[in-house]
Amino acid sequence: MYTDSLPVTLQAVLAQRQKKYERGIWLTAGLGLLLVVVGLQAGSVAQSSTEMFQLVLQKFTSQDLTHQQTIHWYIFSELRAPRMVMAIFVGALLAMSGCAMQGLVRNPLADPGLIGISAGAAAAAATTLALINHYPELELAGQYLIAASAFIGALLAVWIVLLVAKTPMGTAISSLILAGVAVNALATTHIGAISYMANDDALRQITYWTMGSLGGINWQKVLFVGAVGVPAIGVFLHLRKALNMLALGENEAQCMGLAVTKYKRLTLWLVAFSVALATALCGIIGFVGLVVPHIARSLFGADHRYLMPACGVLGAVLMLLADIISRALFPPLEIPIGIVTSAVGAPFFLYLLAKGKGQSSYV
Repeated sequence: MYTDSLPVTLQAVLAQRQKKYERGIWLTAGLGLLLVVVGLQAGSVAQSSTEMFQLVLQKFTSQDLTHQQTIHWYIFSELRAPRMVMAIFVGALLAMSGCAMQGLVRNPLADPGLIGISAGAAAAAATTLALINHYPELELAGQYLIAASAFIGALLAVWIVLLVAKTPMGTAISSLILAGVAVNALATTHIGAISYMANDDALRQITYWTMGSLGGINWQKVLFVGAVGVPAIGVFLHLRKALNMLALGENEAQCMGLAVTKYKRLTLWLVAFSVALATALCGIIGFVGLVVPHIARSLFGADHRYLMPACGVLGAVLMLLADIISRALFPPLEIPIGIVTSAVGAPFFLYLLAKGKGQSSYV
């Protein structure tokens, strides 16, 4: 939007609103940093801020650590720190994917799982887990095989959905949603069949993976996600103007000069890639892509210039908070993070449905 031709009073109002939203995003980011500090202390082994500071100071000044301090340093640097960074990346990617998906289909109740991404990843991961239990020689590369198969399964599900929804005029949104429902049903059936035939160990692993978890995250995985996740976040920010135009309708966006088909495909594949990446490494983490855009929209409005970065920051904050709850609620037991996000997201989803029922149409 061009504000130079607007009245001076309106320009001042828009400038004030922009400063307000930017300040809100920075304050939310500050809350995220505070949660990182809290998350580094949370868990079955308590570590105060003073102890963490002393450990870091001793480590980087090359002072010798006691045996107890060495254990605490390992917990701090190899167990908690990487999962905090991973929570930031995964939360941002899932929330921004939800924001893009809702903007694309122009439906506030849309979710990235709508087109079968998570279900496709789960079906592929369940198959790999069953194979690893059947062929023990695959166990050495188990984690990488599961992540790779989940990633491929998610992209394959999206490819099938896009293939079915393709028309001579482009991708039909209604067909896209219906094809996603069908792919979700097929993937769920596949997971059920694999679970029925799997042994107890494989069944337990499949169940745990589908609940989502940040356990087992290391710096290698964090660096990989950072290397591919940062460019993905950059493309999400690039799509803000296109999503604002698509919000007016596809015909209107076409008349305004937007290459609608190109941006629809780019958005869908970007959402698929981002959710597949997060799901492959952390399992299924539900409702982040649904809940966060609603919270951000209520705080920052519907303009994607502010909504998209706000979703990224709020998604990271929600994931950090969920991870802290999962580790601190019943120590030393760690609750799968997907259970925590679903416990928050499901009631919120029901609230949205109840709030919007007065606007429903009946036939």
